[in-house]
Amino acid sequence: MTYSVNPKYLNKGFYIPSVIVDKHLRLASGEQIKVLLLILRKAPEMLDENEIAKKLKYTVSDVEDYLQYWVMMGVLDENNEPVQDEPVKYIPKSDTPAKKEEPKPEKNNEPQPVPSYSKPSVSEIATRITESKEIANLFNELQSKLGKTIGYDGQCTFLLLHDRYGLPTEVIFMLVDYCIQLGKTGYSYIETVGIRWSEQEIDTIDRAAEKIASIDVVEKFWKKFTAATGISNPKPTTAQRELIEKWLSRKMNFDMIILAYEQMSEATGKLSFSYMDKVLDGWYNEGYKTPSDVKNAKKAKADASKAAREKGKEASYDLDKYSEKSIHKKLKYEKRN
Repeated sequence: MTYSVNPKYLNKGFYIPSVIVDKHLRLASGEQIKVLLLILRKAPEMLDENEIAKKLKYTVSDVEDYLQYWVMMGVLDENNEPVQDEPVKYIPKSDTPAKKEEPKPEKNNEPQPVPSYSKPSVSEIATRITESKEIANLFNELQSKLGKTIGYDGQCTFLLLHDRYGLPTEVIFMLVDYCIQLGKTGYSYIETVGIRWSEQEIDTIDRAAEKIASIDVVEKFWKKFTAATGISNPKPTTAQRELIEKWLSRKMNFDMIILAYEQMSEATGKLSFSYMDKVLDGWYNEGYKTPSDVKNAKKAKADASKAAREKGKEASYDLDKYSEKSIHKKLKYEKRN
């Protein structure tokens, strides 16, 4: 038997990117698909977590987990960050240029498509538990750690992270600890973060420990950052956290990050960490380490531009003199041999 869409509904559709079906239909959960379909249906209208949760009868926390999957997989554009309830507070500084400098275009760093791994069946999971004490212990320990029974969805998540994405059981334990500390224990969120760990080769105890240690570092940075900017969000989002970790790993000067925030505020009027990241990438690639470096570089460019303009004027004056001289010069006839 074959199926087709009723013709009377064909003129009442909306756009769905083909990558959803080609790459994510088997991998994504039903809940993740639902929140994405709702966003696509309402596009270009912007929806927040509260609206989605109310529409689909989910908790806001679960909606955030489901959305993070699509953000991390590059399907939802993280540039479309919601505007804060209060306007972004701009902090003027004496060395901040009045004219904004557009960030240099960055290379295409979109996430690579995730392999479409099918979920294991109930019988396949039972077989793995029977043949591997390591998997059986993994499920038992995680039930204790999460304080709940791991059903089919949880077993699929952890088995895929182990068998398909190559995370050792001890790293999966640490991954769950990491998510618990962030207050995110939904399976879809754990799976998404686990896939990202696999891509970043966080597949040893030492690397996982370093990642977990970054939680405290980011929290301290966030408190300092929100105090300096007046942002009221108690915690950064997952996408913001990853960018902060990137900046801190590069040992970016805090004043440079605030300067990037000010430039972002002037340019967009809303909180956009992706914009800040482009600005900081440009400065990092140029080797600027302090706001003074940025200021001096801009002054040098301005001086060079001014010198080029003046040189062009001088050349123009010389040409005018030459033209005037040529016009008033007596013509002298010389017979050609």
